Amino acid sequence: MMANIHHLVDSQPEICSTLKQIGQIAHTNDKEVYVVGGVVRDLFLDRPLNEIDLMVIGDGIQFAQVLAKEMGVKKVVPFPKFSTAHIPSSPVPIEVAAARKESYDDDSRKPKEVIYTDLKGDLIRRDFTVNAMAMSLSPKDFGELHDPYNGVQDLQAKRLVTPLDPDKTFSEDPIRMMRAAYFASGLGLDIDKKCMKSMQQKADRIKIVSQERITKEFSKILST
Repeated sequence: MMANIHHLVDSQPEICSTLKQIGQIAHTNDKEVYVVGGVVRDLFLDRPLNEIDLMVIGDGIQFAQVLAKEMGVKKVVPFPKFSTAHIPSSPVPIEVAAARKESYDDDSRKPKEVIYTDLKGDLIRRDFTVNAMAMSLSPKDFGELHDPYNGVQDLQAKRLVTPLDPDKTFSEDPIRMMRAAYFASGLGLDIDKKCMKSMQQKADRIKIVSQERITKEFSKILST
C-alpha cells in the first residue's frame, strides 16, 4: 500500500517538527531514513508518540552520531552488535537502527548474525504486520507510507498477523508470543487463528527467554 500519511503527524506538532528535522539531516548526509514500527501504527490509532524509531539504510550507529551532533544532543548510546543506537533527545528519545536481517541459534532469541538489507527486507523480519510499516522522512516525499505486508488492512480489521510464517516468527523470538497477548489486550486486536495455533505449538520455546524479560513482558500485559 502506497499513500501519504503526513496529515497523521500534523496532530503532534513537536514530533512532526522533529521528524522533518531528521529528514532534512538525512537528506543532507545522503541517507535514506524512515520512521518505522509501532510509531506508524500509533499514528493510525491516534495515540501519542513516546519515542521515535528510525530505520536507516546503511550504518545505523554512524547516522545516529551525525544526527545527535546536528540536533545538539551530546550523548549517543551505541549497540554495535546490532547496529543500533539510542539518542536521549527531546521531546522524545530516538532509537536508530540499520535496516537489517537477522539469524538465530536455536537456544537463543538474540541474533547471532546481523546483515544489512533494504526497507522491505527489514520490515518482513518484524513481529506483526501492524508493526511492519514505514513512513519516509525524506523532504521529497515526507509522509509516504510503505506497507508491503498490508499492516493498515490488518489494523483496520483488528487482526494480528505475522509477516512471515508464524512458526518461524515465534521460534526465532518466543517473546513475540507474549507481545501478541499484549497487543491483543492493549490494542483490541484478534490474534489470527494460524498464529494462535503456532503459539500453542511453540509455547515450549519460551524457556530460552530469561525470567527477567518474561516478568517484564507479563507486567506490560497486566497493565493494559
